Amino acid sequence: MTHGGYEVPQLLLSLLPQRKFQRSVDLGCGTGLAGLAIRSRCERLEGVDLSSRMVEKAAEREIYDALHCSDLVAFLRRQETASCDLLVATDVVMYLYSIEPFLHQARRVLRGSGVLIFSTEAASEAEAEAHGGTVERASERFAHGRSFLLKSAEGFDLMDVKEVNIRRQGTSTVQCSSVVVPHLPGEGCSPPAR
Repeated sequence: MTHGGYEVPQLLLSLLPQRKFQRSVDLGCGTGLAGLAIRSRCERLEGVDLSSRMVEKAAEREIYDALHCSDLVAFLRRQETASCDLLVATDVVMYLYSIEPFLHQARRVLRGSGVLIFSTEAASEAEAEAHGGTVERASERFAHGRSFLLKSAEGFDLMDVKEVNIRRQGTSTVQCSSVVVPHLPGEGCSPPAR
């Protein structure tokens, strides 16, 4: 099922390991499209969004066990170490100039067998290299190169990076990198020193 050509939630669901997750958090949940896609795989599902209006819209779906109006990195910072086994961030990482604080907190919050899955706009290797890995678009979103994502995902056991077309914007197609990164077993909760 797609919504206006927006296929990321279903794509991310197809990339998830085939198991149930005890505590899952949909970061940047928006109206709840990703939550709707993954609900059947989650024993407890929480949603987080910076916009109170989006949180209200997500509540209307009645799929979340809890909803939080918060910045996603600030929310993760307040979570106990090793307290989640699935973190999903669709169509939100592209609004973060620096993804390192997000990944740092995700590593800390995930249990040893946990999974982080997120999407961001894709940048070509050439343009990403010219801009230090992150490219600011005219849309005020940030795109990331594949090599930059691979390097940033240190501390995770990278399972997959897929480039797919996610939406049309005017006459062009926006390409997305979807990343699935299971936490390294035994890396428990000691993020690498920074």
